Amino acid sequence: MKEEITIAGMKVGLRLLGKGELKGIPIDAALGYHFYEAQFRGYPFLLLEARSQRKLSPLQYFRLAGHIQTIKGLPCVFLFQSLPTYERNRLIERGVYFVAGEKYVFLPFLLVNAREGKAVKTDKLLPAAQYLLLHHLQVRDLSGESLMTLEQILPYKYVTLSRAVRQSEAMGLLESHAGAAREKILHFPLNKERLWNDAEPLMQNPVKVVHFADEKPDGGLLGGINALAHYSSLNPEDCPAYAISEEQFRRLRKEGRLQGLNPIEGNVKIEVWKYPPIPMGQQAGLKVVDKLSLYLTLKDEQDPRVEKELEHLMQTIWSKD
Repeated sequence: MKEEITIAGMKVGLRLLGKGELKGIPIDAALGYHFYEAQFRGYPFLLLEARSQRKLSPLQYFRLAGHIQTIKGLPCVFLFQSLPTYERNRLIERGVYFVAGEKYVFLPFLLVNAREGKAVKTDKLLPAAQYLLLHHLQVRDLSGESLMTLEQILPYKYVTLSRAVRQSEAMGLLESHAGAAREKILHFPLNKERLWNDAEPLMQNPVKVVHFADEKPDGGLLGGINALAHYSSLNPEDCPAYAISEEQFRRLRKEGRLQGLNPIEGNVKIEVWKYPPIPMGQQAGLKVVDKLSLYLTLKDEQDPRVEKELEHLMQTIWSKD
């Protein structure tokens, strides 16, 4: 039996629930776990400590927690002495709350993640934070969405999104508050044009490296000058650029599907991006990268024609707000 645990460096007292307080709990769960009631920063929750070493699958933990929360009306957290990285990640992906020793904590309803104890860097946006803001600015308003919902909308896992939101908050680009279920809810206090103006100096050029190849890569989005030509009256280049994510690039290269890949010349350019390119336009059935990311890839071009069309491109975006 335990009297306290440590969460984010703070001692949390535990109260063991008696048999009479487990009414309605499935018999297997009542016999298989010690049930504790706890509070952290004023938020109550149930903590379940297994009586044996047998573990469930992430899906079984998720279903059991949901059932118990419905009965008791409190978030359900599982206590482990330790967990290997792959097990922690599987539980996080499934949305199972847990405390693993004193080092690892996944309690989004308490806005706590002990893995994020390091100081937040505020000089440049992380790729995931940049993607989140660009998606909000151009694709879908993310105000009012929770981190759990973001995981279903954006191509990132919960932990990465949590880190991205934390950095964006530190930079003053968004705010968050605890929702009815104690989950983190996003709020963007600035209108989109103001948000872009504040965020743009903190954003990175999404292009990490450029290669050349014989043919367009599968899944590539039209980028570079030819994407700008799609959005403007600029003439396209003979060697089009196609944007793909680092993950796509690694997969295609491993499968041998990038014929003639080299760093010098080819029929097409391949831009490997730091975050997944966001499709926004379409040209003859070919998807085109989003306007704001395109601007970030070309804003340092010295060609007056490119500068002029980029300026016009940005005007067309904010004239709609």
